[in-house]
Amino acid sequence: MKYLAAILTFLACFGLKATAQQNVRFSIADGLSDTRLKSNIESNVSQFLTEITKAGTNGGELQLSGIRITDNAVHSLSLLWNNLHFVCEDSEITEHCNTTVNGYQVRNIAIKVIPVIEDYDGERERQLTISLSRQGEITGARMAMANHVYTNIIKQGDAVDMARREEILKFVEDFRSHYDEKDIEALDQVFSDDALIITGSVVMKRDNKGDQPKLRPEIVYRTQNKQQYLSRLKQTFRSNKYIKVTFSDPEVVRSKKNPNFFGVTLHQHWKSDRYEDDGYVFLLWEFHENDEPPIIHVRTWQPDKMAGMPTPKDKIINILDFEIPAKKRSFR
Repeated sequence: MKYLAAILTFLACFGLKATAQQNVRFSIADGLSDTRLKSNIESNVSQFLTEITKAGTNGGELQLSGIRITDNAVHSLSLLWNNLHFVCEDSEITEHCNTTVNGYQVRNIAIKVIPVIEDYDGERERQLTISLSRQGEITGARMAMANHVYTNIIKQGDAVDMARREEILKFVEDFRSHYDEKDIEALDQVFSDDALIITGSVVMKRDNKGDQPKLRPEIVYRTQNKQQYLSRLKQTFRSNKYIKVTFSDPEVVRSKKNPNFFGVTLHQHWKSDRYEDDGYVFLLWEFHENDEPPIIHVRTWQPDKMAGMPTPKDKIINILDFEIPAKKRSFR
């Protein structure tokens, strides 16, 4: 009986310990001087991370009703949760709070991925980024881009102020996540109605110059409008169990003609259970001076190699390849 009692006591203690480890306490180290708002954000994010960790540990559904979080954030997170569950690796988390154009952001929250789908071979150790409104409501929770991508974007932009660079980073990160989440509705909103989609592919063309005709690689481009692109993307989403998009080597260029337009070039790695490729993505973003979200006018993709050789830098599409409308002046 004493032996049985000892086992039961051990199991009870272990169970209590496991439950206790699911509780996550989040603290802001610096970056926010408003003590009341700081306390509200800490409490809200702590509840959010605790619920994610409990649901991920138990393999259950997220219960976010008692957390201050927008409907859009819940929608995006639920799409991601269909493919990936995750838990916080630490019970005590302290991070810097970044100020963005529309609110705040906390980064570098270490999480462990628990795949729901079969054949997932992505990273198991990831980082979570949480965006918040000026009132401390959670507006988004995304798998973060690699730290070196974040650093490169933040460092770039002699003519781009820090707040705008943080905003560019957030929306590029959101844009990438829309593919991971297979969120057609979000992509429909982020592209302008007249968006131009350009996709390049390498073909071998005969070069008749000289005595011996040779085959030379050449990129041929196909254009689509927004609806054509999204229609094909829907089919891709349906036919793949998972999609994982990663970005690297970012370059951000601000238009000299119109400071509201930014060209962002990224090296993209696309991986799904049925297909994998590498290439360069160029996005032409228009950022508004009010609280309206930015929109994408142009998205291009081209392979990063031509006949086995890296695509020359002068062949990579950039902001100079497009006519940018001049900024409209306001008259009173």
